[in-house]
Amino acid sequence: MTLTVLSTDEAPPGESRGYWGELVSRSFGRLQSDTYGDLSFRGRISYVGLGTAQIGTLEASRHRVVRRAGSRGVSDQGQLKLVVQRRGRCLFEQDGRRAWLRPGDWSLYDTTRSYIVSAPDCVDIHVLMLPRDAVLRGRPELNELLVRRLRGTSAMARVACDAIAGCLDEARAGASPAPETGEHIAHLVHLALLEQAGIRIEPGERHALRERIKAFIADHLGDPDLDIAAIAAGLGYSLRTVHKAFEGENCSIGQYIWERRLAAVRHELERAPSGASISDIAFSWGFSSAAHFSRAFRALYGVSATEWRRGSRPQLQA
Repeated sequence: MTLTVLSTDEAPPGESRGYWGELVSRSFGRLQSDTYGDLSFRGRISYVGLGTAQIGTLEASRHRVVRRAGSRGVSDQGQLKLVVQRRGRCLFEQDGRRAWLRPGDWSLYDTTRSYIVSAPDCVDIHVLMLPRDAVLRGRPELNELLVRRLRGTSAMARVACDAIAGCLDEARAGASPAPETGEHIAHLVHLALLEQAGIRIEPGERHALRERIKAFIADHLGDPDLDIAAIAAGLGYSLRTVHKAFEGENCSIGQYIWERRLAAVRHELERAPSGASISDIAFSWGFSSAAHFSRAFRALYGVSATEWRRGSRPQLQA
C-alpha cells in the first residue's frame, strides 16, 4: 500500500492539459476534463489504497471535470467521493444541487451519477473514495447531506478530517497505513454526518464519544472552568456516560486536560522563546495558579518552564 504519485511534470512540453485528463481518469474514473482554455497547466495527484477505500490529494491549476452517468470506470462501484477543501474554491453540481466549498469545508457526492466539479482557482483538496454503505449505513436521511457544504469545524467532522490528514502524512512519510484505516475513516465520516444531521450519537459509540470529548476539550482548553461537568453539559450527556467513554485512555479526564494545557504552553515556549511571560502564557491556556503550573510542568517534562524556554529539553517519549 505505497503512495502513488501522478504529476503533469512528467508530460512532454506543451502536452500537460491532455496528460492531466489521462491522470484524472486513471485515478477517479472516466471523466471529461478541461482547463478553461489555459495553455499552461500543472497538476499533481497522489493516492493510496486502503482496502475498499482510496485516499489521496489533488493539487492543480484551475480546471473543471464532468462525469456522465453510464460511462464506465473505477468509480462504478457504489462509492461516494468525499472532498475536503484545503485551498482555493470548488463548485460541486449534481442532481440539481450546488455546493461551493472553501478552505475548511467538506462534502460528498455519488460517483455513479452525473456531476460537474469546477475549480476556478488553484486548489489543494483531499479526495477519498469510500463505500456508500459504509458511510450511509442504511440511513436514508443522510442522503440529504450529499452535495452540501459541510463545515469541518464541528467536533466529529474535525476528528474525521484530522484522521484523513494523518493518514496522508503517514503515506507521504513512507509508512503503510493499515488496511482497516479506510473502515475507520468511513465510520468517522458516518458519525460526522449524523452530527451534521442533528442525530444524537449513541453513548454506546464510546470511541466516537471519546473523540468528541477530546475535540470539546481542544476547543475550550483556555477556559479555566473546563472540567467533566462542563464537558457533559456542553455535549449533552450524563457525567457517568462521559466517564465511561474515557475509560480507554488510561488517565482521567482531569489529567488529560492538564496534560493538553501543558503541551500547549510547551509549544508556545518553543515557537516564541522571547515572547510573553511564562505566567501569561500559562494563564491563557486555562491555568489559574502560577505555582501549580510550575509544579505540573516540571513533574511532566523534568525541567522548569524557564529551562525549557532556554533550550534545556529532555528527550520526550512521545
